[in-house]
Amino acid sequence: MKIAKLLKMAGPILFFALLMSWIAAPASEPVRAEVSGGVVITVNTTADLANSTNYDNHTCSYTSGAIYFPAGDGQCTLRRAILEAGVRPDSDRPISIQFNIPTSDSNYNASLQIWEVQIDESYIWELDRRFITDDGGQVTIDGNTQPNGRTDGPKIMVNTNRDNSELFGSSLEVRTSNNIIRNLGFIGGGQIILYEGGNTIENNWMGLTADGTGLSLASDASTQAMRSMARGGIIMPNEASDNNIIQNNRIIGAFERAIRITSGGDNNLIQNNFIGMNADGLVPAPFNNGVNCTRELDYNASFWYGGRGIQVTGSNNTIINNRIAGLHIPQSTNDTPPITMEISGDGHTVTGNVIGRDVANNNVGVCGQGMLLQGTEHLVELNTIVHSRNGFEPNDDGTDFDSAILTQSFAVGSNHWITVRKNTILDADQATHPDHAYRFASPGVPVELRQFNPAKVTSINGTTVSGTRGDDAVLPGGAVISAACPNCTVYLYADDLDGRIEAHEFLGEATANSAGNWTATLSRPLAANEGLRTQSMANGNGVIHIYGAGTTSKLSDILYLPPKAPTSLTISGPTSGVTGTQYGFNITINPADVSLPIDVEVTGDVTASATLNDNEAVLTVTFNNPGSYSFTVTATNGVGSSVMDTHSIEISEAGFSVYLPMVVK
Repeated sequence: MKIAKLLKMAGPILFFALLMSWIAAPASEPVRAEVSGGVVITVNTTADLANSTNYDNHTCSYTSGAIYFPAGDGQCTLRRAILEAGVRPDSDRPISIQFNIPTSDSNYNASLQIWEVQIDESYIWELDRRFITDDGGQVTIDGNTQPNGRTDGPKIMVNTNRDNSELFGSSLEVRTSNNIIRNLGFIGGGQIILYEGGNTIENNWMGLTADGTGLSLASDASTQAMRSMARGGIIMPNEASDNNIIQNNRIIGAFERAIRITSGGDNNLIQNNFIGMNADGLVPAPFNNGVNCTRELDYNASFWYGGRGIQVTGSNNTIINNRIAGLHIPQSTNDTPPITMEISGDGHTVTGNVIGRDVANNNVGVCGQGMLLQGTEHLVELNTIVHSRNGFEPNDDGTDFDSAILTQSFAVGSNHWITVRKNTILDADQATHPDHAYRFASPGVPVELRQFNPAKVTSINGTTVSGTRGDDAVLPGGAVISAACPNCTVYLYADDLDGRIEAHEFLGEATANSAGNWTATLSRPLAANEGLRTQSMANGNGVIHIYGAGTTSKLSDILYLPPKAPTSLTISGPTSGVTGTQYGFNITINPADVSLPIDVEVTGDVTASATLNDNEAVLTVTFNNPGSYSFTVTATNGVGSSVMDTHSIEISEAGFSVYLPMVVK
């Protein structure tokens, strides 16, 4: 082993580091560091016991020359345990940091049955970082090793709150691979920063109060603005941050990002996390009626602050089955509300996520964009987005593209594509947002993709739907964007009649022929208040502009409605008259939006025809002979049964008068 280096800390916001080698993670996916054998280090106190004279080299039980040695007080603090885990040689690994703190400890909370481990703020200002040249890693920190305690949340809560001017809670830096951090709670914010790969971060609480009901604010209540929020959750900041698993964590109030991959981290898995809600996955009343997105710089106790969401760069990361709701932060009037998912890079899979709806199916919403996509070769499908962009007024972001999912930039070429399909997008009770489920930003995406029209529907008969390629788009100036889509896949979505372009439910798909014609079978009949929107996906290169197979269009601007059968027909007009006079009879067919065209037939004692104007007509008849007349009007549009009504009229002989000359006497 080479001599350890001591490096001065770059800033005052870190509270502890797993002290390990500065070498890159292996290229292949690392083996998870489940402990079997190795060394166990047991934390037995919630105290920190750090000060300016003893913080830098005290371990719990390990001695290495004159550099590292056990503290003289015999206590094993969490800080000392982490230091020891970092400096022990590879031959001692895997290493398990466990807990066995007595209930007599001064920081035991009997009502919650938790132990609150303290991180001394005075220590942070003097912290040095040490790096050693062996591999390190293979360290597990598991709060559930603490005997007894509660079963509905972490037993070990780490208090990272600060007592003075620091903006954010402290951070745990992980600079080796194959470590596990699980079943811990972090009160007051802070971050877990993964500089290497193959780590698992699971079942942790971040930013929650100890009871899990809501946001834990910074200790300095007099500055309850952005510094009141947690700095952020779990961060993977560099190219070596690969193959990490981030799962089943509860993160709230992240002012930076709840989970963030930057600078090229690859092949990470982010799954089953709750973000922006309490530990139960809820936004409690009264906030569950819809998050208030008013932009104020200062903390306001009448608002719910779920924080920020997920940001992903790099390649081939997987973001699945996360639930995010209530995202909001203190911010100035001109700041952009927090975007729920920012996806860039290439080759990411984003599926099964629920945005804007908590586990009780309250449509809470989020203040910012649902998803912002950049890059190429992403698969975004089977997600649910409800009530997004609450913090925007129409077009206040400087674009004409208010949408739940927005592709902002797109790598150009036949080997590039972004697939966005089968997502459920709706906006609950909001009157204006979003006005489109999925669209493309200008100028980041060429007009040939922005204005490409998906397939159109020509027939809806029960669950059988047929259609053709979409209509070409004609731009100002006369340029035409072809909507030809040979052999494309057509996706069908139910939408209501509120005028917004949404996708309430994915109902089916079909593959078009070379001419773009197609027939699909819906998974269920449409309801009376529903129509269909379409979306097309290219199955070959160069079908949609110059992009590759897998490129999907926007959803159709047109809402295709199923034909409506006539439900009733009424004839109104006179019931008596005289010969030689023309009479008009009004014909009304219900409902008012009955599908056209309608065939009308008049039978009975009259010979007449009627011309429809939408669902109404006037039948005019002149009766030349006295008598009783009866006629029937029947209407049909080929949908459902025909409707009819019969009318009777009694015609009398028209009377006449004889005028005699007046006799004057």
